Amino acid sequence: MLPPAIYVPTNRVRTTQMPSGVEVSDECITAFRNLIYKRGASKPAFVIYRISDDKTSILVEESSTDKNYETFLQRLTSAVDMDGKPSPRYAVYDVEYDLKSDGKRSATVFISWVPEETSTKFRMLYAATKEQLRRVLDVKVSIHADGPSDLEWKTILKEASGGRVII
Repeated sequence: MLPPAIYVPTNRVRTTQMPSGVEVSDECITAFRNLIYKRGASKPAFVIYRISDDKTSILVEESSTDKNYETFLQRLTSAVDMDGKPSPRYAVYDVEYDLKSDGKRSATVFISWVPEETSTKFRMLYAATKEQLRRVLDVKVSIHADGPSDLEWKTILKEASGGRVII
C-alpha cells in the first residue's frame, strides 16, 4: 500500500496555460518580476503584453524604464493589429504616489486595454485570458479600459492608492 500523497505548497506558478488555450510565456513572468524586484535605474516602470498573432501565447511587447505616464499611455493606446486597427493589450504599471505625512508609496496596477473598435472575437479572447494573467502575475489592483478617458492619470492614481490620493 502506498503512503498518502503529501501536498507541499510552493511559490512557483503551477500552470501558465489559460482555459482559453492561450499560454503565458516565461518572459512575461520574468518581465513582471523585474518590475517588482529590480531597483535603481534598470527597474522597469511598465511592461506591455500582447497575445501572439497565432493566438497561442501572451508575449512581452515592451518593458521600459521610462517613468513618464504619458509615454506609457501613448505606447499602450497606439498598438495596432495586422489590419491597422487599434489592438488590445495588457499592461502592468508601477504607480508611485505621495501620501504627504504617511510618506511615499507605490502600487502595481494591471491594465486591460480593449479599445471600443476591437472586434467581438478579439474582445472575447482578451476577456477570457485577463483574470488568469492577472492571477499568474499576482496583481491586486486591476483596471479595464476601452477608451482614453478610462486611462486618465487621476483614475489610475485613485485606484492605485485605494482612493487615498485624489487630484
